[in-house]
Amino acid sequence: MPDDLAIDVKGMTKRFGDLTAVNHVNLQVRTGEICGFLGPNGSGKTTFIRMLCGLLRADAGSGTCLGYDVITESEAIKRKRRLHDAAVQLLRGFEYFRKPGFCCTMYSVKDRCEVVAESLERLGLAERQDQLAGELSGGWKQRLALAACLISPPEAAAFG
Repeated sequence: MPDDLAIDVKGMTKRFGDLTAVNHVNLQVRTGEICGFLGPNGSGKTTFIRMLCGLLRADAGSGTCLGYDVITESEAIKRKRRLHDAAVQLLRGFEYFRKPGFCCTMYSVKDRCEVVAESLERLGLAERQDQLAGELSGGWKQRLALAACLISPPEAAAFG
Protein backbone atom coordinates (compact mmCIF):
# COMPACT_ATOMS: atom_id res chain seq x y z
CA MET A 1 0.00 0.00 0.00
CA PRO A 2 1.55 3.34 -1.02
CA ASP A 3 2.30 5.82 1.77
CA ASP A 4 0.59 8.68 -0.08
CA LEU A 5 -2.88 7.14 0.28
CA ALA A 6 -5.20 8.53 2.97
CA ILE A 7 -7.79 5.85 2.09
CA ASP A 8 -7.05 2.51 0.49
CA VAL A 9 -9.84 -0.06 0.67
CA LYS A 10 -10.69 -3.12 -1.38
CA GLY A 11 -13.88 -5.15 -1.52
CA MET A 12 -15.69 -3.29 1.29
CA THR A 13 -19.09 -4.90 1.74
CA LYS A 14 -21.85 -4.42 4.31
CA ARG A 15 -25.05 -6.41 4.53
CA PHE A 16 -28.08 -5.94 6.74
CA GLY A 17 -29.88 -9.27 6.51
CA ASP A 18 -30.83 -9.80 2.87
CA LEU A 19 -30.01 -6.19 1.95
CA THR A 20 -26.53 -5.49 0.60
CA ALA A 21 -25.95 -1.82 1.45
CA VAL A 22 -22.35 -1.62 0.18
CA ASN A 23 -21.19 -4.13 -2.40
CA HIS A 24 -17.45 -4.75 -2.88
CA VAL A 25 -16.33 -1.11 -3.04
CA ASN A 26 -12.71 -0.36 -3.95
CA LEU A 27 -11.43 3.16 -3.27
CA GLN A 28 -8.09 4.89 -3.15
CA VAL A 29 -7.80 8.54 -2.15
CA ARG A 30 -4.40 10.17 -2.04
CA THR A 31 -3.39 12.40 0.85
CA GLY A 32 -4.46 15.94 -0.03
CA GLU A 33 -7.24 14.91 -2.40
CA ILE A 34 -10.89 15.66 -1.72
CA CYS A 35 -13.29 12.87 -2.53
CA GLY A 36 -17.06 13.23 -2.72
CA PHE A 37 -19.75 10.56 -2.59
CA LEU A 38 -22.74 11.14 -4.81
CA GLY A 39 -25.80 8.98 -5.13
CA PRO A 40 -29.47 8.76 -4.29
CA ASN A 41 -30.78 8.19 -0.79
CA GLY A 42 -30.26 4.61 0.27
CA SER A 43 -27.33 3.96 -2.06
CA GLY A 44 -24.86 3.19 0.77
CA LYS A 45 -22.89 6.44 1.01
CA THR A 46 -23.29 6.89 4.77
CA THR A 47 -22.84 3.19 5.46
CA PHE A 48 -19.53 3.23 3.58
CA ILE A 49 -18.31 6.34 5.45
CA ARG A 50 -19.31 4.74 8.76
CA MET A 51 -17.18 1.71 7.88
CA LEU A 52 -14.23 3.98 7.06
CA CYS A 53 -14.63 5.80 10.39
CA GLY A 54 -14.74 2.59 12.41
CA LEU A 55 -18.40 3.00 13.34
CA LEU A 56 -19.58 -0.06 11.41
CA ARG A 57 -17.71 -3.30 10.82
CA ALA A 58 -17.49 -4.41 7.21
CA ASP A 59 -18.73 -7.91 6.42
CA ALA A 60 -16.02 -8.28 3.78
CA GLY A 61 -13.07 -6.35 2.45
CA SER A 62 -9.98 -4.74 3.86
CA GLY A 63 -8.02 -1.53 3.83
CA THR A 64 -6.80 1.52 5.69
CA CYS A 65 -8.04 4.98 6.53
CA LEU A 66 -5.42 7.55 7.60
CA GLY A 67 -2.99 4.72 8.25
CA TYR A 68 -5.35 2.69 10.47
CA ASP A 69 -6.64 -0.71 9.44
CA VAL A 70 -10.43 -0.28 9.06
CA ILE A 71 -11.10 -3.75 10.46
CA THR A 72 -8.55 -4.29 13.23
CA GLU A 73 -7.93 -0.68 14.29
CA SER A 74 -11.48 0.69 14.22
CA GLU A 75 -11.19 1.79 17.88
CA ALA A 76 -8.24 4.06 17.03
CA ILE A 77 -10.24 5.61 14.17
CA LYS A 78 -13.25 6.12 16.46
CA ARG A 79 -11.09 7.72 19.19
CA LYS A 80 -9.66 10.21 16.72
CA ARG A 81 -13.12 11.02 15.42
CA ARG A 82 -14.69 11.33 18.92
CA LEU A 83 -12.06 13.81 20.11
CA HIS A 84 -12.80 16.03 17.13
CA ASP A 85 -16.60 15.70 17.39
CA ALA A 86 -16.74 16.33 21.15
CA ALA A 87 -14.75 19.54 20.86
CA VAL A 88 -16.80 20.83 17.94
CA GLN A 89 -20.16 20.27 19.69
CA LEU A 90 -19.27 22.91 22.30
CA LEU A 91 -18.32 25.64 19.84
CA ARG A 92 -20.46 28.21 18.11
CA GLY A 93 -20.25 28.13 14.31
CA PHE A 94 -17.80 30.99 13.93
CA GLU A 95 -15.69 29.78 16.89
CA TYR A 96 -15.04 26.49 15.12
CA PHE A 97 -13.06 28.41 12.54
CA ARG A 98 -11.43 31.21 14.55
CA LYS A 99 -10.78 29.74 18.00
CA PRO A 100 -7.14 28.83 18.70
CA GLY A 101 -6.51 25.17 17.92
CA PHE A 102 -9.28 24.88 15.34
CA CYS A 103 -9.55 25.34 11.58
CA CYS A 104 -8.05 28.73 10.81
CA THR A 105 -5.36 28.72 13.46
CA MET A 106 -4.36 25.09 12.97
CA TYR A 107 -3.91 25.61 9.25
CA SER A 108 -2.49 29.15 9.33
CA VAL A 109 -5.31 30.69 7.32
CA LYS A 110 -4.54 34.32 6.62
CA ASP A 111 -7.25 36.99 6.93
CA ARG A 112 -9.20 34.72 9.27
CA CYS A 113 -12.19 37.00 9.88
CA GLU A 114 -12.71 37.65 6.18
CA VAL A 115 -12.31 34.02 5.15
CA VAL A 116 -14.67 32.77 7.89
CA ALA A 117 -17.32 35.39 7.11
CA GLU A 118 -17.16 34.54 3.41
CA SER A 119 -17.38 30.79 4.02
CA LEU A 120 -20.29 31.11 6.46
CA GLU A 121 -22.14 33.43 4.09
CA ARG A 122 -21.52 31.24 1.02
CA LEU A 123 -23.03 28.21 2.74
CA GLY A 124 -25.93 30.01 4.39
CA LEU A 125 -24.47 29.68 7.90
CA ALA A 126 -24.12 33.39 8.71
CA GLU A 127 -27.48 33.54 10.51
CA ARG A 128 -26.52 30.49 12.60
CA GLN A 129 -22.97 31.51 13.47
CA ASP A 130 -23.84 32.10 17.14
CA GLN A 131 -25.62 28.76 17.58
CA LEU A 132 -23.73 25.92 19.29
CA ALA A 133 -22.61 23.35 16.73
CA GLY A 134 -24.07 20.61 18.94
CA GLU A 135 -27.52 22.20 18.58
CA LEU A 136 -27.45 22.27 14.78
CA SER A 137 -29.44 19.72 12.80
CA GLY A 138 -27.56 17.05 10.88
CA GLY A 139 -27.85 19.01 7.64
CA TRP A 140 -26.50 22.22 9.20
CA LYS A 141 -23.62 20.27 10.77
CA GLN A 142 -22.81 18.95 7.30
CA ARG A 143 -22.70 22.53 6.01
CA LEU A 144 -20.39 23.48 8.88
CA ALA A 145 -18.10 20.58 7.98
CA LEU A 146 -18.19 21.60 4.31
CA ALA A 147 -17.28 25.17 5.25
CA ALA A 148 -14.27 23.80 7.17
CA CYS A 149 -13.24 21.79 4.11
CA LEU A 150 -13.35 24.89 1.98
CA ILE A 151 -11.04 26.95 4.21
CA SER A 152 -8.52 24.31 5.27
CA PRO A 153 -6.04 22.25 3.26
CA PRO A 154 -7.52 18.99 1.86
CA GLU A 155 -5.59 16.68 4.19
CA ALA A 156 -7.01 18.60 7.19
CA ALA A 157 -10.56 17.88 6.08
CA ALA A 158 -10.31 14.12 6.33
CA PHE A 159 -12.24 14.02 9.61
CA GLY A 160 -13.90 17.42 9.33
